[in-house]
Amino acid sequence: MSPDAKKKRDLLYVSDSSTYDVYVFTFPRGKLVGTLTNQNNPAGLCTDKKGDVFVTQLYGGGHIVEYAHGKTTPIETLSDSGYEPGACSVDPKTGNLAVANIVSDYFGEGDLLVFAHASGTPTSYQPPASGSWFSVNTIGYDDESNLFFAGSCNSAFCAGELPKGSSVTENVTLSKSPTNCGTVQWDGKYITFDDQSDGTVYRYTFKGTTGTEVGDTTLSGSSDVDGSWIAGGRMAAPQQNAADVLVYSYPAGGSATNTITGMTQPFGTAISVKR
Repeated sequence: MSPDAKKKRDLLYVSDSSTYDVYVFTFPRGKLVGTLTNQNNPAGLCTDKKGDVFVTQLYGGGHIVEYAHGKTTPIETLSDSGYEPGACSVDPKTGNLAVANIVSDYFGEGDLLVFAHASGTPTSYQPPASGSWFSVNTIGYDDESNLFFAGSCNSAFCAGELPKGSSVTENVTLSKSPTNCGTVQWDGKYITFDDQSDGTVYRYTFKGTTGTEVGDTTLSGSSDVDGSWIAGGRMAAPQQNAADVLVYSYPAGGSATNTITGMTQPFGTAISVKR
């Protein structure tokens, strides 16, 4: 890691599922300033209010490893034995860490974990009993501690929610649904669900279990986008099939303002903002 990395306010972390590394770039310029190596197939990334970065590792027993902004020594390693954690999200109010387990190590049904204050032993939540859920691919908190997630049901897109204070997950209905499961995240105003196939970002307001689309963002020239990240009026969109990360204005979208290269198969991104 470059000595200057930890001094930068904004750093872009990109997991590479081919090289098993996490690359660290300045953002939005895209200068490589460091690499977190030997990550046991890093997948989803997320950050907390301090700028700490969490890396979900699919293999090697299932772990989530936490790093401070711009540093290479792990702060903590959390266990997720028996599952393949593919995405994560930190509740901005409580600091709880939620993890989406895509499937079990033996390709059984995926589930959700919540680590209180991002430490200790997690609480496990099953996806809704109805709907024929199989995988839980992505997960994201809104600003009121409601936890939204998306995955695959009978090989089709499906979405769910763990409401604040509840121990039971629910299916949610979206007025306009993505075709392929991408990323779920809070954009500062709305909860968003992305379409992996073309990177379109759909924004929703929720009343109960119904999400009403209020707008969308088109990422021109993108494809196979998974693990995107929205922060500070910009969006980082990793293209697995193109080995790069496109940077867009958000929510405007349109054409990319920058292309960051230097990875082989980018899986997830997260923008760490130093506080």
